[in-house]
Amino acid sequence: MSKVQRPWPLVGCSLVACILIALVYLLQLTPIPPGPLDVPEHHPNDERVTRPRIELHPEDHIYRTPVTQHLSWRVTSEYRRPDGVLKRVCLVNGLFPGPTIEARSGDTLIITVANDLPEDSIALHWHGLSVANDMDGAAGVSQSPIAPGKQFVYNMTITPDQSGTFWYHAHSGVSRADGLYGGLIVHAPASKATVRGLYPRALGEETSSYEKELLFLIGDWYHRSAKDVLDWYTDPGNFGNEPVPDSLLIHGVGRFACEMAVAARPVDCVAQSTNISFGPDPRRKLRIRVVNTGALAGFDLQFIHHRVDLLQVDSVDVKRPTDQPINSLGTLYPGQRMDFILWPTQDTGHHSPMAVHLNQECFKYANPALTPNQSFSLHSKSPSMPTVATESTVKIHHLDIQEVPSAPSIIQAIPPTAQQTHVVYTKIQKMARHSNKPFGYFNQTTWRPQQDPPVPLTYLPRSKWDKNQLAISTGSTPTWIDLVINNLDEGSHPFHLHGHSFYILATHQSEYGWGSYNPFVDKVPPHLSSDSTSILQDGADSAGSNIDDPLTVPYDLSRAALRDTVQIPSRGYAVLRFRADNPGVWLLHCHILWHSVTGMAMLIDVQGNPAGLIAHNASPSR
Repeated sequence: MSKVQRPWPLVGCSLVACILIALVYLLQLTPIPPGPLDVPEHHPNDERVTRPRIELHPEDHIYRTPVTQHLSWRVTSEYRRPDGVLKRVCLVNGLFPGPTIEARSGDTLIITVANDLPEDSIALHWHGLSVANDMDGAAGVSQSPIAPGKQFVYNMTITPDQSGTFWYHAHSGVSRADGLYGGLIVHAPASKATVRGLYPRALGEETSSYEKELLFLIGDWYHRSAKDVLDWYTDPGNFGNEPVPDSLLIHGVGRFACEMAVAARPVDCVAQSTNISFGPDPRRKLRIRVVNTGALAGFDLQFIHHRVDLLQVDSVDVKRPTDQPINSLGTLYPGQRMDFILWPTQDTGHHSPMAVHLNQECFKYANPALTPNQSFSLHSKSPSMPTVATESTVKIHHLDIQEVPSAPSIIQAIPPTAQQTHVVYTKIQKMARHSNKPFGYFNQTTWRPQQDPPVPLTYLPRSKWDKNQLAISTGSTPTWIDLVINNLDEGSHPFHLHGHSFYILATHQSEYGWGSYNPFVDKVPPHLSSDSTSILQDGADSAGSNIDDPLTVPYDLSRAALRDTVQIPSRGYAVLRFRADNPGVWLLHCHILWHSVTGMAMLIDVQGNPAGLIAHNASPSR
């Protein structure tokens, strides 16, 4: 019998098909579909006006008495080129990022937000600011989203004891990744006799004064619309890989090399210079306030020829490191903020660059379009051109801000034990019953807004909440809570708690297997299990605890940090202690946008409903 000869055209097609399949396999993704841009032939925003820097003016606020500020905002969208690539961007009063709010402790902010977006509903959250529950801006929890053509009035009084670096951002859908965010700075009041910028709690008086304050809004950026990126992420064919960003922006501007665009994801790109100069005089000492506005990645900052002194993280004074000068800070994760003093360069002949390094721990595939490490000129009167960060002969002294404790005066407020302990487990799950789409879970619940009836949870009695609501009930009186969050994922998660700050008592990452911790079962937590008995006893003495009682585990309170956002390591956990004293229903969620929007969230009910679900009685999701 003669062999059947395969026609050559078919052989050629098979080879091409095999090559295409192999390429998709190697990239571990299916390309985000290009889709129509729907842009007019001539668009007025092709010539973009850059913002050279966001300079703050504390002198306008720290000496005056509290006032009421009335702001009127109109949210729209237009095509812009933040980094040279055309994209429809959310604007507030025509600005991206939105207007920077500057206030002082005790001010009242009355902000009328009109939604003029054609299709998307919106809500705004005031990240880190202590506000009344109905002003928190968490759509589905504390308010209904603002529908197109409608408006909502946020009325918030800043407490007299609150100041620092905050920000606002969209908290409905995914429009935060399309640019709906901005800075919110609350200045602490001072007398006229006080030298502006003196922070003796954080720095010695001889080093603490500064001449200018600047705000840096830094984050990753996607060239596709956030909805398209979310559709890509939830496509089972992409295996739950988080979408790797295409670029990075500093207060809404950047520079993308057009030739780096991936052929499968074409972009409308115009090569452009980007003016992000932060001041013409390298001899000035600056206070820099930094917010990570990104959707996925953390980042480090390096100031090769400068010294930096860390002041605050998440608006709370830190214990100042004293061992060596620092010129590198990080990693700052999405939602987190840090303040530091930037000292003048010691060598005026150097270029004085700032290097931004996107942390790639959440990147599960390579995006050849992205330049994750870029350098920017700090002091230049001409437009600053970001370049690929290069090796320097200057030695890098890096400070991991996740390991920095709060100032001793702040740590003193921690009680030796908590009145309640709750344990939860969190993970991204791909289940057959959800067509293998990735969803975020706390215990056995993936959070979604209330469906029946579709109203905010604060409008309903607890008995009417549906099955998508996992909540801790704290009781009707102020209560100290220990919350143990076990992360069962291979990736880390930055978790943010609305309405409260918490003390981070411990974080732990397992070297192998899972390092989950349940104080109702484990007598000694894993982060202490390898320590000596003397260390355990020292910890017990410092915390006033009994190591024989699993609910009074001896934590090293001298290393605690007061934050509102915590990075929980992969296959590890965090122990958080906070005082539940702000009445309402508050969201706790991962601040990676793709995780929070797919359900990695739960609730803290401080209104006290004893019939509610107690989270530590639930088992981890399977």
